[in-house]
Amino acid sequence: MSPKSIIRLAISAGLITAAILVCSGCKSGSKQVGPSLVEAWAYAPESLAVHPLSRFGVPVGNEHAKEIFVHIEFQDGDGFPCRAVGELVLAISGSSIRDTVKSVDLADATTNRKRFDGITRTYLVRFNEIPVDLTNVRVSAMFTRNDGKKMRATSTIEK
Repeated sequence: MSPKSIIRLAISAGLITAAILVCSGCKSGSKQVGPSLVEAWAYAPESLAVHPLSRFGVPVGNEHAKEIFVHIEFQDGDGFPCRAVGELVLAISGSSIRDTVKSVDLADATTNRKRFDGITRTYLVRFNEIPVDLTNVRVSAMFTRNDGKKMRATSTIEK
């Protein structure tokens, strides 16, 4: 084997090894396990709000809303968006809709992870089967942290 062939073989082997290391690093990323339940959480939520991203879901080419998307944002004591552990209860009401209530157990790690949107830093709750003539709804949110502290927020969503 010529020296050039040996060098090419060594370079190829090095590139293959580097590719394997890079790909195995991507594959073995951190496992999502959700928030940990702890006694004292430094960045526990201190307030919540119905986020302005909340809206009527109107499909393209249709004038009737099919659902309502409610985004809830929690903020820690420094005013930064954060995750929350506890019980979230949302109620919507309007002129042609009776009070509709949904409860979300954010103490459950799987539920918490599925409801949380990392891009908007909000929790998303959808309300389906809304009347076609509904033009606005009042949203009431109540959250109870695991330590018993309660927080409330209300807002109106316009079509």
